[in-house]
Amino acid sequence: MKSGENYSSDHEAVLGQWRGAEVGVWTCEPGEYPDTEADEVFVVLEGSATVQFIEPALPAIEIAPGSVVRLEEGMQTVWTVREALRKGYLS
Repeated sequence: MKSGENYSSDHEAVLGQWRGAEVGVWTCEPGEYPDTEADEVFVVLEGSATVQFIEPALPAIEIAPGSVVRLEEGMQTVWTVREALRKGYLS
């Protein structure tokens, strides 16, 4: 997710750069959050959520610890976070 977009991010810790990409850990409390995505790959460390893809219209996915997801810049999504979510990301 892009920092500062239409959601309530509790914590984002940027750990550094790898080959020009940002590496970090992001957390979010339960709730529903529309978002415009950054170009990223992430792995879920804790929690669970459903990610609905509005644009482009794709099937929703369920994510939980161990899920690895690739998002593309500009995708419109709605995140329904059921359990506090923590993910490691490369963006």
